[in-house]
Amino acid sequence: MGRTVVSVRRETAFRDAVCALLAADAGAVPVVDDDGRPVGIVVGEALLTKLEFHGGNDPRPILGGAKARARWRQSTARTAGELMIGPPVTVYGDTRLSRAAARLAESSQPLLCVVDPAMRLIGVLTPQDLLSVYNRTDDSIEAEVRALIDRPPTTVTVHVDHGVVTLHGSLTFRSRAEHATYAVHRIPGVVAVHNNLTYELDDLAITGF
Repeated sequence: MGRTVVSVRRETAFRDAVCALLAADAGAVPVVDDDGRPVGIVVGEALLTKLEFHGGNDPRPILGGAKARARWRQSTARTAGELMIGPPVTVYGDTRLSRAAARLAESSQPLLCVVDPAMRLIGVLTPQDLLSVYNRTDDSIEAEVRALIDRPPTTVTVHVDHGVVTLHGSLTFRSRAEHATYAVHRIPGVVAVHNNLTYELDDLAITGF
């Protein structure tokens, strides 16, 4: 969520909405109310209808079904409020990346509106923003893995190549060795995990029979 927050109001003029979209560089721009709460979004495809149907001057399309007729109606819009879709998909600022990715995947909208506890817009998240975690260097991922495993390098070795983490060595308990795959996969930027760890004590063994 490093991009500058760009938003418009319902009454924002068409051309100003286009300028806001270009400035946001996000494929869509949120529409907010007077309190800064998101009430919808304007997507680039909606703005393109003005070009497609020459501002609604073209005849209403006969072919193309309801979607084509909806685009034709959008082409006559003069304000962001007439173009917006909603309700917008929102997440709080402390939402985990995995949950934000799920919300975006489940939605048909091109971005998430990030809000504070009062539901005021504080940012947006796009697929590009979420995928930027894979720009991390292998060295930074390795350092985080080592801190997570919390063992001397002589006991556990960590190798990272293009985000793929390989673990070698031994831990005391089987539960920790097996949990390593789960934990390391949740480090931002990790693509895959090869867990070659062994263990000294099987604390997961079922006894008493």
